[in-house]
Amino acid sequence: MRLYFRPKTPTQFYAEGVKSSNTLSISRFPDAHCPVPVFFLFDSAEILSREDSWFSDRGLASRNHEIMSTAQELANLDWRKIYHTGPYDPSKFEEADIASRRMAEVIVYSRLELASLKWIYCRSEAEKDTLLYLLTEDDRHQYERKIVATTRSGLFYREHTFLESVRMDSDAAHLSFSPDTQSPGPFNLQAIIRSGQNIHQNENSEFLLQKGRYRWKVDVGFDDYELEIRLDGNTIYRNRHIEVDDIPF
Repeated sequence: MRLYFRPKTPTQFYAEGVKSSNTLSISRFPDAHCPVPVFFLFDSAEILSREDSWFSDRGLASRNHEIMSTAQELANLDWRKIYHTGPYDPSKFEEADIASRRMAEVIVYSRLELASLKWIYCRSEAEKDTLLYLLTEDDRHQYERKIVATTRSGLFYREHTFLESVRMDSDAAHLSFSPDTQSPGPFNLQAIIRSGQNIHQNENSEFLLQKGRYRWKVDVGFDDYELEIRLDGNTIYRNRHIEVDDIPF
């Protein structure tokens, strides 16, 4: 198991968010694509004190990385570069390796149980609802209190397309997309509605997000249904709506 010391690594920068085919075609790393990222936050003291836990001074893909294991070696890591934020000048010798240092890793050589798991961070309420819905009942019961949606800028870049929120009613579902996306599309958008044996699909092959907060309405017409939203084949939302009648007292 490989973990990063920090969020917002260079890998995350190139991969995070739903990117249209147009955006991917001009990306430096067109195969780096993680439409819906989820962060697992572990207790660092518990992980690093394991006998089978090692760490590197930079990303393992870097040619000059070193793998270490002692407390003294951990203390001597270049933490200023590992946790560096903001722009830097790669032409300067003292700054040239900041990108690889930002990707320093922790390596657990055997199975990593979730006993040291503190939080599971989702990028939005819509993505949190999706994760909870996709979990088994037992896993949802065990981890629901650890799963949170956050808008903290220190965890996600939030620069490309994602769903911020979804409001599901019996007649329609209302989708709110991220307002500041750098990948507005066009996308192939599919809204798949499942109710019993009924399956309905709304599709827009030229779905283009507008500037600012963009909302899209999906007509439904069922009290009990599952809604799945896909962009270019990537599932970005899935949840169920059940209309509950008011109980008179």
